Amino acid sequence: MIILLVIIIYILYADYVRDKAKQAKPSAVTSLMKSANLPDRKRLYVLGFVIAGLYTITFTWLNFAWYRLYKRNAFHWFDDRREWNQMDKTGHIFGAYFETVWAYELLRWSGVDNKRAAITAAFLGMSFHSSIEIWDGYSAKWGASWSDLMANFIGASLAMTQYLLWEEQRIMCKYSYNGSESPYPAGELSERADNLFGKTFAERLLKDYNNMTLWVSVNPSKFIPAIKPDWMCLAIGYKGENLYGGFENKWIDEKGKEHDRTDLIRYRVLKFSLDADLPRLRKNDATGKAAFKALNLFKMPFPSYKIRMKG
Repeated sequence: MIILLVIIIYILYADYVRDKAKQAKPSAVTSLMKSANLPDRKRLYVLGFVIAGLYTITFTWLNFAWYRLYKRNAFHWFDDRREWNQMDKTGHIFGAYFETVWAYELLRWSGVDNKRAAITAAFLGMSFHSSIEIWDGYSAKWGASWSDLMANFIGASLAMTQYLLWEEQRIMCKYSYNGSESPYPAGELSERADNLFGKTFAERLLKDYNNMTLWVSVNPSKFIPAIKPDWMCLAIGYKGENLYGGFENKWIDEKGKEHDRTDLIRYRVLKFSLDADLPRLRKNDATGKAAFKALNLFKMPFPSYKIRMKG
């Protein structure tokens, strides 16, 4: 993966060299928060270090927060298409989407044009998130998954396609977490949740499929400018409920005791709500807009209407 990142940075630097001849004068960038008008060598260097640093930090954290808790063996593949009511597949789509959007914003900040930034960002988002399959492939409890790789491709492509069509995201992926939405009763269910999803808040954010919601948020005003307010979005979310196992609510605990909680109906939950396209709230403030772009991955806490479906 590090070699891949070096290649990407080299490609971007080659673009910088080619475009340098077109520069009649230095890019007039008066603020660090504003994007360069043309490829900027210093910013490309910063981008390279940021990507490498985030990659190292993220996967070190994943190892200590999750994978080191489980046994490892030889690399292998595993078909998990039907696990967790596809919540994990949705998570892969959204993860690759987020990473593509962030990479695109950094590339544009560095002065890379829209087309190059969109394609390169999608390649980075797909590659970055697919590295998780290495950890999974060596984990005795899981395995590398072709369906995960496909989900990563879908997420990265969703972001890239919108940039190529509109140079912006009109159909946005977002995330929300409410640890009290589906609480775990004390006893075997609470212990099971701790074993499955972790005990800390950071661990629960990563894989608590009963309390996280993954959203698709659409800004109608980006399609029809006359619609006001221009920051208001329509959102539909997806989450699980009563998920205490990948395929069913049966498990064997560390003491060898069998647990059968098939009396708890596993649900797929659709949620309908409003949302805010945060950068639209800070149009004339470069610093605020940049910060709101970073925060735009989170769904704003408007009330929602739920539909539960057995599954």
